[in-house]
Amino acid sequence: MKKRGRTWRCRRRRIQMQQPVNLSSTTGLITLRQWMHKADYHGNHLIPALFTDTGRGLMTLKPLKVDDVIISIPKRLLITTQTTLDSEIGDYIKSCTPKLTPLQVLCIFLMYEKAKGLNSSWHPYISVLPQVYTTPAYFSNEELTSLPRFLSIQAQQQVLTVKGAYEAVADILVTMETMFAFCHGVMGFEEFRWAWFVINTRSVYMKQDVSEFLQPEVNTYALAPLLDLLNHSPTVEVSAAYNKSSQCYEIKTKTPYKKYDQVFICYGPHDNTKLLVEYGFTVPHNPHNVVMFEIDDIVKCLTCQLSSQHSHGALMEKKLQILHSNQMTSDLSYSLDGLSWKLQTVLRILCMDFNELNSWKRILTGGECSKQTELKSKQLANECIQGALNSNQETVQKVRLLPTSQHVDLVLSVCEERKLILESQL
Repeated sequence: MKKRGRTWRCRRRRIQMQQPVNLSSTTGLITLRQWMHKADYHGNHLIPALFTDTGRGLMTLKPLKVDDVIISIPKRLLITTQTTLDSEIGDYIKSCTPKLTPLQVLCIFLMYEKAKGLNSSWHPYISVLPQVYTTPAYFSNEELTSLPRFLSIQAQQQVLTVKGAYEAVADILVTMETMFAFCHGVMGFEEFRWAWFVINTRSVYMKQDVSEFLQPEVNTYALAPLLDLLNHSPTVEVSAAYNKSSQCYEIKTKTPYKKYDQVFICYGPHDNTKLLVEYGFTVPHNPHNVVMFEIDDIVKCLTCQLSSQHSHGALMEKKLQILHSNQMTSDLSYSLDGLSWKLQTVLRILCMDFNELNSWKRILTGGECSKQTELKSKQLANECIQGALNSNQETVQKVRLLPTSQHVDLVLSVCEERKLILESQL
């Protein structure tokens, strides 16, 4: 037998390290699958596994072709508002005034069932849910204050949203602590925040009838055990819906898979900023990544400021008025494909002289500007990009001073992706 060399052994070890680790024998996941099978779940080709690039996910034990059903979760395993209304706390929820929203109802139900521990019929599912999340609402104050502006605004808004959502039901939760002994001390803000993010990061879209007992708003949240282990990929396509015939929530793949591949779903065409804020993760080399420019920052890069000579200030004011009246001051994006049409158009209008500005409508309909304006707009674009690069570097230096954490790593990954975009066409 031919003796294998050191190179072969190193290559084999590297391949083994990259292979997913089967998690189906993990106690909690064994219990989950047994519990689901008792409720008529019959899927056996998807198993939980640990992947080197995404962490926990689902691996297929057989090849999947286009339009194959990835997973099918029976209705009785879905947690919806109707689940809550039919539960032992349903009558209490129905009696609440003012009426609760679907999201509030699901948060209360999850907190209640978690408080019951092993006595909950949903314990096999709840016990395998993450106990903390990596969304900005879980960031420390030091981490929040170190965020770049484009992230900070959304992060602070999320913090306020979650606190406001808790305060809206705080009295109800206090009442439940007095009604149920096992709820005492476990219906506070920390538990509510956990439930809020379980629903907002793991629920599937499932349109349901508006209940007379709840606020009359669109009801689309549903939690689906095991299905929520499917990770996001921006490059796959799926179709997902509740199948009234089979009484199951089904996902079909539009992307083929080989045996032992990780199976993905797609949350939508989200860039890493949205993924971090909404779900607490980022995707390397995300094709949907963009850098957004603010109109105020672009104006600051111009040599002719509003505060300069009166004629220049009046001209700039007219340009901004044109842009505002035509909804051209937001969604100014820059990606690996270059400047968006909207951003290019804004730069050209801002660089026009007084005479050319009279024909600004031509630019909005795809017409060309003068060569001088085109040159100035490209110079302005470079100044804006360089300014964004400098700001990005300052953020990186500031964030790196923080104690190491997963939050810090996520912010740095967003900054690195921004850097790649900004440097791509300089």
